[in-house]
Amino acid sequence: MIKKRFIAGASCKKCQQQDVIRWCKDSETEQEWVECVSCGYHEDKPDEVMAAEHPQTEPADMVQMVKFK
Repeated sequence: MIKKRFIAGASCKKCQQQDVIRWCKDSETEQEWVECVSCGYHEDKPDEVMAAEHPQTEPADMVQMVKFK
């Protein structure tokens, strides 16, 4: 199942439109990416972020910043 959520205020790197970027995650493969619903721009989550081990914390305490290229 693929979960998709829009990122409020985000602008597309290709078409520069705002509020057209959504974050996607495939729950079966754990793959994550962002995509533009306006122009079709697509960018996978960097492999070094996917491979990094993250400590288990309570969801209320967790803040995670992921930088896409």
